[in-house]
Amino acid sequence: MDAKTAVLLGALFLFWLLLLFLIFVGAGAPKASKLLLFQVWLLVSLVLGYLFLVKVYKWNPNPLKVELARRLTGDRTIYLGDIVPGLYDLDRIQRIDTDRADERIKEEWVALYQYDVHHNPEETRIQDQFKGPFGAAIYDYDDCRPPAILSFELVPVSYDYLGQDKIEVQVSNIISYSDPLSGRQDRPEVIVKGWTGDSVTDLNIFRQVGQPLDCLLRQEWQAKNPGEAFPNPFLYQNIGSFRANYLIKRSGATISVIDRAPFERSQISIRRDYRPENGTYFQLGTQVLLDPVEYSLTFGPGAPESIPQVYYPEKAVLAFYLKLGKDARNLEEARGYLSPRAQDAYHIKTDSFGLAMSRKNLARVLVWEIRYQPDADAERLHREREVTVTVVGVDEKGNIDYAHPCQVTWGVTGVANPGALPYGCEWRLDWYRSTCPASR
Repeated sequence: MDAKTAVLLGALFLFWLLLLFLIFVGAGAPKASKLLLFQVWLLVSLVLGYLFLVKVYKWNPNPLKVELARRLTGDRTIYLGDIVPGLYDLDRIQRIDTDRADERIKEEWVALYQYDVHHNPEETRIQDQFKGPFGAAIYDYDDCRPPAILSFELVPVSYDYLGQDKIEVQVSNIISYSDPLSGRQDRPEVIVKGWTGDSVTDLNIFRQVGQPLDCLLRQEWQAKNPGEAFPNPFLYQNIGSFRANYLIKRSGATISVIDRAPFERSQISIRRDYRPENGTYFQLGTQVLLDPVEYSLTFGPGAPESIPQVYYPEKAVLAFYLKLGKDARNLEEARGYLSPRAQDAYHIKTDSFGLAMSRKNLARVLVWEIRYQPDADAERLHREREVTVTVVGVDEKGNIDYAHPCQVTWGVTGVANPGALPYGCEWRLDWYRSTCPASR
């Protein structure tokens, strides 16, 4: 149970107690106001009991909802759970406007299903009973006579899965693209996020392409090919498929794929940023991703709160370069990563710190590589450690100085601090040497 639910339950319980007090305080015949309060109290009791069963005891009301719907409608409604294998719960049928078309019923039916499933009936929640990868399909209707229900499977590259433990579908126009296959329409993108545990590790982006079916042509084709599936030219095309072993983030049309290297003690990860060209993230005519527009080393879980007191000296070097730029607060923080001697020797606002790009033009730094030799004994004894990074500058227009990657070796020294964990020292950058001449 999350914090918001706990607060809601607590507030409802306090309101329930207040109503109970107001109803039963005092003597004599009940007044109309108390009868009204009693009815409100009954309603709050029902809501409180329902939320308690669902949120605390994890009771799933969906099977009861389906059974009630069947009985009330005489089993005359179409329930996708009956016809889509692996659609185990009512919550996995969502109503989303996936095409933004001007139609009478705007929302399509999005079915989230699982396949290759391992079933464990001992789990209390139905969502936890089935373990297996997720797929998804969109169901829509046409304007033919009689209307037909059309299905569109969301198929990623190589018929891959969309998510391991959970998926979420969103619709947004993140790419401005006049699609020639769709009559030059700029249709929105269907974004499918897939979770592994609590992290998004899969991201697939689809767009509807083609023109609506001609009803007469379809009926003629079906009359000539009875029992065969109609080759629908109208589909949701996969225009981007991403997977990470750590995390995927999206900012507008920019997709950041963050992978963690195996056995990396500092949890340093590689971030690759992708942007679309001509309406897709794939190379023309292929299902191969475009080259990343930018890549850099980064902290997997995020930068530690106290950089000088990190366990590992290489973290201090990475954090230093990720703070270099034009922001005054970041620069002051980066200055605190330097030793007292380095603070006197290198001016934080003007020194090149081994980069080829002028500090006047430098907006931020990309760290392409980091090399170090782990030595727990030397680190425990606060001995100076050497860390080498390959860095390039990025200017304010986003231009990356690809022509001048610089290898910079830092001497990282341990400054005694009895309160710092784990070795009673803070790691400070003390000196550097670079393969690039100092910028002017």
